Formats: sequence, structure tokens, C-alpha cells
Amino acid sequence: MTELTLHWLQRSHSFFLTRTQRFVMLPGVYAMLLALLTTALFCAPFLAQVQQKIPGQYGLQAVLLLVLWLLNSLVFVLLSVPGLPRLQRSLLSGFFLIAAISHYFISHFGTVIDRSMLQNVLETDIAEASGLLNPDLIFTTAGWFALLGWLNLKIEFKSQSWRRSAAQWLLTLLLLVSGIGAVAATQYAELASFFRNYRDVKFFALPISPLSASISVTKQQIAAHFPPTFQVLGTDVRNLAPSAAPKTVVLVLGETARADHFQLNGYSRPTNPRLSQLPVISFSQVSSCGTATAHSVPCMFSWMGRERYDETTAKNSSNVLDILQSSGVEVSWYDNNSGCKGVCDRVKHEMLFELPECQSDGCTDAILLQALKRELAQPAGKDRIIVLHQLGSHGPEYFRRSTAQQKVFGPECTDKELNHCPPQHIINAYDNSLLATDDLLASVIQQLQSLPDSAMLYISDHGESLGENGVYLHGLPYWMAPKAQTGVPLIWWMSQSFGQHFDPANGKPLSYDCLKQQQKQPLSHDNLFHSLPALFARTSKEFRPELNLFAACSRR
Repeated sequence: MTELTLHWLQRSHSFFLTRTQRFVMLPGVYAMLLALLTTALFCAPFLAQVQQKIPGQYGLQAVLLLVLWLLNSLVFVLLSVPGLPRLQRSLLSGFFLIAAISHYFISHFGTVIDRSMLQNVLETDIAEASGLLNPDLIFTTAGWFALLGWLNLKIEFKSQSWRRSAAQWLLTLLLLVSGIGAVAATQYAELASFFRNYRDVKFFALPISPLSASISVTKQQIAAHFPPTFQVLGTDVRNLAPSAAPKTVVLVLGETARADHFQLNGYSRPTNPRLSQLPVISFSQVSSCGTATAHSVPCMFSWMGRERYDETTAKNSSNVLDILQSSGVEVSWYDNNSGCKGVCDRVKHEMLFELPECQSDGCTDAILLQALKRELAQPAGKDRIIVLHQLGSHGPEYFRRSTAQQKVFGPECTDKELNHCPPQHIINAYDNSLLATDDLLASVIQQLQSLPDSAMLYISDHGESLGENGVYLHGLPYWMAPKAQTGVPLIWWMSQSFGQHFDPANGKPLSYDCLKQQQKQPLSHDNLFHSLPALFARTSKEFRPELNLFAACSRR
């Protein structure tokens, strides 16, 4: 019996060795093969863009794929640290997984992984991030993990001295650089013309694009830890009507609302049933500063405007709320989103989404109404502005942004994988989320109606793609983003006394009829910095009258 057992163990061991036979290769060869595999598996979005831009030009398409593989190989070989095989495997595996996850989001949502998108990911909270998690993503990632595990099990690096490994590493890099140079030299005219005309294609080159974005974000984060001297603006701000009755302005900062889905702007569906019954003015031609919250929010409150916006400068200089506070306006910020992106750091603020009752599934924006009620209950001894930052229509789980009573349009898409839903179901869920915003804004106005000299201004941070041309969500680079992501709603309401007392220094009212005539004038987030002070009769050399959206109708 013992001899039979020993014989069986010997045969089993021999079988196991045969089944788990490992291939021995040089680290540089492994890196190039993995780069080839990565390029082959995840080049579909890049190839689709190339075929769309230059249909029928198969020679140039092949050259572009060759360039992509050479660039990927260069990066993979650079990560193949000589003499440190375990580190090399970890770095290459991580880079492979970055390509896999990026490919998933590009192919499923039509997003691109650029600096703005990565910054948005870094600044989101757990509740928002969990909205993107789904079984398909988890199983897909697990499958790539399994493939990497199998490759690491089957391939063994050839053992050699560190000096020899370093020499081969440098030689491989030299050959790859030479190859890239040769292709660039022989195909320069076509390649230069292609990338000059189709800059957006580079965002689909995996995993080069997320690597480039990561480097850019890292540099940005390092710069943020060594900020320049804080620049105080508006030191000359003056109150033109110091003896006037105090005013109350509520600024509702929307999330992911697109202007063309607002009934007030001509949308065929009744997405604004309550606001339509109120004397509000909806400006329909408003463009955002960015296509993601992390960019748009600090930009719209800064003095720079979209064209000159720089995040480091914005976060190290006074924004319009700082200036208003320094001029005697009481400022408060209530947030049900993922934070104020630095805008409210120096004013009174409360992150409502951090409350215990909001920790599990989050709170609807009704919690903002509770905060507003508490704030308005306090006597106003001076001018005040109250900012309510919505969760709004944040996706992809639009269906979670509306209550059962607000679900007028159905059926709704309840899948995080938006591309699994019929287009109309996505629109239904999104439009229901806008009904929730309509309820919120109408309720804000209802609370303000009992106050004299009160007003409400609503503006969204950016829009949203709902599957048009295969694009979902938001965050595309501004120059290639569709209007669905950059066209945002802006709504104004004021009490009768607010309009009459708008300019007490000169006794001139703010004309409602005049503002109605301005509804189709082109506006943008740039106007906010220069318009909010005008509501409180504040003036400074920092404020440009031509960007004050109320200027034409107040004749100040």
C-alpha cells in the first residue's frame, strides 16, 4: 500500500509540473509582450475613433496602431526596473489594470480619462463613487486579475546579473525610441496632420491617456501642497447703500442639470410644473465653465473666468463669497453634494451629506430645505447670501434623485450600466430628477415669499450626456464636449420689494420686464462673480459692469 501511494504521488507530482510548466524569458521581452496584449485587448475605442476620423485610410490606421503599441511598449519597459522582478510585475500589472478599467468606462459610458476626470474622481465621496460600482465592473476587473495571475504563474524571468539586466534594459529602450523616431520621421506629414486635426483621439489611447492624466494631476497636487501667497481681492469694495434694509439672496447651486431639459426653456415635457406657475425668469443660453463639478464650482466663483481659469490661482485668491463677506454680507453654505471644492473654506459652511442620517443611502435635496428654514428663522440684521449645493441629478443613478411622488415619467432606468437601458428609460429617470429640482426651487421661493427684499438665483455646475452618440454622464474635455454637458440652466426670482429696492442709492428698480427680454442673451458662469455683488449694491474695481447680468435692466 505504501509503494502504491508513493507511486501515485510521484505520478501526480510529474503531472503537476507538466501542467504548470513555466516559460522563461527576459524581463524586457515580457514587458513588450504584455504591452502587445494590452494594446490588442484595449485598442477598440482608439481604433473606432481613428476609423471614424479617417475612414478607408487603412495604411495610416495601421501606422497609428503601431505607434500606440510602440508607446505602450516604451512605458512598459520603463517600468521594468532592472534587478527587481517583483516590483516589475507589480508595476506592469497595475498599468494593465488601469488600461482595463479605463477601457470599461470608455466603452460603457463614453467618458474619457483626462486630468479633469481624474481630479473629479479624487474629489468625489464614497456615496458618489459607489454609484458607479456594479457587478459587471467587479466581474470584469476580477477577470483581468485572473488573467494577470495566470500570466505571472506561467512566465518566469531569466536569472541574470544586475549589470546585464541594466544593459539589456537600456538597449531595449534605445531600440524602442529608435523605432518611434523612425516611424515619426517617415510618416511625419500624415501623423502631424492627423493629431493636429483630431486632438481628441489621444484621449482614447490606452493606457497612455490615463498615465498622462495621472502625471498631470500629480503635478497639480504637488503644486497645491506648496501654494503661492494667498491673494486678497476686493480690498476696495464699497457698500453703495449702507442704510438700506437688509436683503436675503438664496443661491441654489445645481448639479448635472442641462438647460435643454427644462420646460422653462422650451422642453416638450413638463419638467418645471411648479416653477412655471411662478414669476421666474429662465435664461436659456448659459454656458458652464467646465464639464465636471471639481472644475466648474471653483471656476464660477473665481474672478478669472473660463478662458483664464487656473485652479491653483483660484484656490489661493479671494472668491466672490470671500469678497462679499469682507464687505459685511453674511455668507453661509449648506452642502448636499461632495463638498464645495474650496469655495466655502473661509465662510460659514455645513456638509449635510456627512450627517448620520445621510451616511447609508444619502439624503435627498429636501435636507437643504430644512437647513434653509433654520437659517431664515434667524433674524437678519444685515445682508445675507445662503448657498444651497444640490445633489441634483447626479448620475448614473438618476432614479435615486426623485421620490415616489416625483416619478411622473416612466419606466425608469434603474441600472448603473446606463448602456443596458433603453434610451427613453434613461431620459425618464433623468427628467424625474429635474422634477425634484423643480420642487426644491419652488419650495425655496415659497419660504422666501414671506420675507421682504428676498431673491433666489439658481444655476447648475454642468450638464449631462444621456447616451447621445454613445456618450453618457459628463466630464469630457471642454473643447470636445457636446452642448448637453456645457449648456446649463439659470433661473432668477425676486420679491416685488427686492426689485423696487434694488438700487436704493439711486432709487432705481430692477425691471422684471426688462429681464424677461434678456432671457436669450448669451451668458456663462463668468457672469456670477460680477453679478452677485450687484445684488447687494457692492462695488469694487474687481467687478466688471459688462459682466453683471442685471446691469442692462437696473441702469446703475
